[in-house]
Amino acid sequence: MDVELAYLKRAGVTLVLDVGANIGQTGRKLRRMGYMGRIVSFEPIPDCFAKLQQAASADPLWQVQNLALGAENGRAEIGVSENYVSSSLLPATDRLIAIHEPVRYMRRDAITVARLDALLADITAPEDVIHLKIDTQGYERFVVEGAGEMLSRIGSVRMEVAVSEVYLGETILPDMITLMNGLGYVLIEAWDAWRHPETGEVLHFDLLFRRRTLADRGGPKPRNQPPAS
Repeated sequence: MDVELAYLKRAGVTLVLDVGANIGQTGRKLRRMGYMGRIVSFEPIPDCFAKLQQAASADPLWQVQNLALGAENGRAEIGVSENYVSSSLLPATDRLIAIHEPVRYMRRDAITVARLDALLADITAPEDVIHLKIDTQGYERFVVEGAGEMLSRIGSVRMEVAVSEVYLGETILPDMITLMNGLGYVLIEAWDAWRHPETGEVLHFDLLFRRRTLADRGGPKPRNQPPAS
């Protein structure tokens, strides 16, 4: 079973926030693998959003929004890559384009950007168990920052993070783990998301975090557990 889906079932997740949804790959995969809860997908690029809308149209528990999520509300320009899936609000480095030519931007689209904390009250219920998936080509930290104090409502986060900088200004693997730890999350799974096509070296990892519990903080041990020697 998929690592992420296994966690969703174990944690009783009722709502997946799918940030950087592209044409709906994550939503379709979740349904195909048996997740039956709510999905809210966010995709800012009009061409991709039209296909996302179509993918979700027959699913009453799958909502879509034509937005990017970030640290500030407003308007921005996104670089639209030739393959669409590598599009980003951050500039692609020459190194990245050399590795994979279809990452090259063919145009820039004007889009709307919203903070997640401005949206959560309208798309969640108090009893929701929320999982946040972020695949935004280097923009992950800004999505997290935009959650603000509402981040405490999110029980788990999955994000794709680069080992070294391939989008200018992105937060890379060790710094992202440190950031998420500081925000109260524990890294529980990691798996390779993209390898260099020639060398086979891992360029991006998918990271799965869950919110820290009392046990993670070194809280009181169960009474039947002997003290450490």
